[in-house]
Amino acid sequence: RSLPFATSKRPPLKDVMPAPTADPEEPNKQKAVRIYAGFTEHTYRMVFPFEELFAPHAPRLLTIVPSGTVENDKVLEPKKEKGLITYAYPQSISDAAAELPVPQHQDGNVDSISAMASKSCKIRDTEFVWCRDDGTTALVQTWPTNINDKFRMDFQISEGMNPDATKFLPQAVSEFQRAMVQLFGHAANSCPVWFCHKKLTSASPAVVGISEDVLAYVSEHPELMRKLSIA
Repeated sequence: RSLPFATSKRPPLKDVMPAPTADPEEPNKQKAVRIYAGFTEHTYRMVFPFEELFAPHAPRLLTIVPSGTVENDKVLEPKKEKGLITYAYPQSISDAAAELPVPQHQDGNVDSISAMASKSCKIRDTEFVWCRDDGTTALVQTWPTNINDKFRMDFQISEGMNPDATKFLPQAVSEFQRAMVQLFGHAANSCPVWFCHKKLTSASPAVVGISEDVLAYVSEHPELMRKLSIA
């Protein structure tokens, strides 16, 4: 399970802000670690609600991570409440990872031509990877989501209008739109991207610092470990 503390080992996928009324505890004991009485988590995502808009077209989705690993490989059947979701910031992939081969699809719904093509296809040949003008290689990491009533309750949604370019970075928006056009065809230009924001306020303690310092601090404070539900 994920632990309710933050470290500086990797950039966060979500914005986590300490509760404004929570002052760090024990500042003189271990300055490298800050303890907050609570936090507010902001999640920003973009969604392409393809649903049944492009039926009977059912393209192949590859969820590719920056390491070049394909985490998801499936055919996107046109259905209500179906969409693709991605991060609100641009991603890149290394040249070495882009040269990796795409795993052969095992789904019987993929036609024989596509199956044959996948045998010699590289990551850079997919709809989700391409070379930018600056020489870097763009990656759009996207995966399926259900845009049902629960999704609409959890997220504030702006359809087709970017409410905050500092959160939904314009480069990420344009690259997501490009990937969707490459995946679904030019008709995808008429389908607006959803800009989705979820806010979660938690009263659980938040521990912030370098991973090694955080682990050392938490191990020395059994009561904090219990509050964090760490066995």
